[in-house]
Amino acid sequence: MSHLNIAIRIFNKLLEKGQIDRETEGDLFLECRDPEVRSILAEFEEEMGFRVVEASSAIYLVPDNGNRLLGFTTKEIREWIASDARLVDAYLLCYISMCILYLFYGGRNRNPKQREFLGINKLIEELDSRFAMVLKNSEQAVVLEERYAVNFVRIAELWESKQGFEEGARKTKSGTIMNVCRQLERERLLRIADDDREIRTTRKLDDLMMNYYLNDSRVGEIIELFEGGGGVDAQD
Repeated sequence: MSHLNIAIRIFNKLLEKGQIDRETEGDLFLECRDPEVRSILAEFEEEMGFRVVEASSAIYLVPDNGNRLLGFTTKEIREWIASDARLVDAYLLCYISMCILYLFYGGRNRNPKQREFLGINKLIEELDSRFAMVLKNSEQAVVLEERYAVNFVRIAELWESKQGFEEGARKTKSGTIMNVCRQLERERLLRIADDDREIRTTRKLDDLMMNYYLNDSRVGEIIELFEGGGGVDAQD
């Protein structure tokens, strides 16, 4: 089999499953390390806007930012929420996702992972605190909005308008958070445990964070954003 055919096989498998596991697909995993195969995959990456990320036990396909073919659009995120969801609803879900990642991986040491699980109540308290700070310190929020080209205040107002708990209701804080967590679970990034009371990361998320997303510049940006009370733009 030619190197091109092997590269196409690897690419198709990554499109199908999102990853190639060393334990169950060892031959294909090792083929990806062949310099000529890797060179062909690098051309695919450049042309199609994605990255092949290798960890010790798996290889993953990660779409570049703005990849409308392999990634998710804002429209799709709105459709996950509800048929009548607004842009601000989608941005709130994005912010909650970012906050989850920060709470798990916002450490400053060589291993930035800070915890093995995160309680849903703890997450609600964290979001309450951050959004309350945004609404209280409007001048600081304006500075952050100009710096990051984002608008926290509208999202904070949306969060504050939600009730605390009501089983299964998307217009509550708990329902909104579970909507985010279930989508991340579908992508095999989180596991929802303890009767929906806590979340845990998967090996896939740990691999991606440690081997791709958390380089030094990204870690610094994430910490700076959240310690400053960051948010996401939402104008409608």
